[in-house]
Amino acid sequence: MNKKTRAVIFIVLLAIFCLGTFVSCSQNKVNIFDYSSDNLGVVGKLVRLMHGWIGNYGWTVVVFTVFLKIIMLPLDFWQRYSSRKSTAKMQRLQPLIEGIDKRYGANTQRANEEKQKLYKKQGYSMFSMCLPMLVSMGIFFVMFAGLRNYSTYSTVTTFRELSTAYYQVYAEEIENSDGEIATIFKTKYDAVYKENYDKRAAELAEGEEVDVEAVKLIARIAGIKAIPADNENYAQALNDANNAAKKAVENRYLEIRESWLWIQNVWQPDTWEALMPQYDSGANSFTQTVDMSGYPDDSNGRITYDTIRNVVLSTGSRGNEGKWNGLMILPILSIGLSFLSMWISQFIEKKNRKGEVVQNQQQAATNKTMMILMPLMMAYFGFIYTGAFAIYMVVNYTLSIVSTIALRVPVEKLVDKNLSKGEKNNKSSKASYMR
Repeated sequence: MNKKTRAVIFIVLLAIFCLGTFVSCSQNKVNIFDYSSDNLGVVGKLVRLMHGWIGNYGWTVVVFTVFLKIIMLPLDFWQRYSSRKSTAKMQRLQPLIEGIDKRYGANTQRANEEKQKLYKKQGYSMFSMCLPMLVSMGIFFVMFAGLRNYSTYSTVTTFRELSTAYYQVYAEEIENSDGEIATIFKTKYDAVYKENYDKRAAELAEGEEVDVEAVKLIARIAGIKAIPADNENYAQALNDANNAAKKAVENRYLEIRESWLWIQNVWQPDTWEALMPQYDSGANSFTQTVDMSGYPDDSNGRITYDTIRNVVLSTGSRGNEGKWNGLMILPILSIGLSFLSMWISQFIEKKNRKGEVVQNQQQAATNKTMMILMPLMMAYFGFIYTGAFAIYMVVNYTLSIVSTIALRVPVEKLVDKNLSKGEKNNKSSKASYMR
């Protein structure tokens, strides 16, 4: 394989990787009231199912990654076998290739024709080791998109639960108040509840059921908004109800939060990012993926979201006012393990060259570029995306290192066995110019 071909293949694979990552990152905004587990893909639904058995999403991702690695072990073996076999074949063909170059000199077109004939006779294909790589990339993109979708699902359901707890207690406190304030709330609540229930029921297909909790939430907010906030007679009752609702949010969050070891929320990055994303600011902002235009609090949900977010942040245990979610351990680990995994693979490849003194300069440059580029990409993923995805990367790289070392001997034996079968043919298979 000449230098230009290697460079083209490298660029194409890199372009596919970047394009796939971009597509995996892209997703349409989801409606705050309509998004549910039914919208999750295969990966998300499988993670949700496993979480039902394990009970913690951090450990669920660990177990799921190990499970996936075991399932994909044949593909991993095939990829390593294909790569090693292609390298071994190229080594055996190198003297014939050099002979072709010497014979035809500047006539590169004729030389390439003879090389292609040689490759065909020997069953060598420059793309034989690219296909497993492309399959591995595809799996990476599916996992990335799946965990990202699940992150959105978790973020939406968490906010819905917390906002439901907030307005449920708020409404109960108002209803238990004496006098006119309870009547104002109840009258508005009943009217809005009936109107929205009938409206949603008319929009549903046959067999579908109305989301009663969403209808109640809308009616509670409407009932609270109907109370004159500037009326001094109602001020104390509204203040007491608000404080009780905030306490309910804190208690509910402590019940449903998904922490893992030092990470306080696995659906936020293992960094200085806050436990809960901001409403509309930053790379992981809430409204970047969630459509809040139908939230009925006169601010598209901002008032409610910021109220709940402040309560959640107060439950934190580190950083500025308890806001830091992680300690950057997983992103740093993913960088180190990415580098170590590539270094071990290239070390084994170099050792397998069996006396080859000078490595192809283009290949050496490609390896060096990958040694720098891949850890940088992992750093980006680790610092920007969720702790759950960082857990996946760390576990996946750890298992890849183990499999690289464990599979080396079986791969070598199988390659040697298959190549030795055609040794007699290899000796007689000379390029057409030598016949």
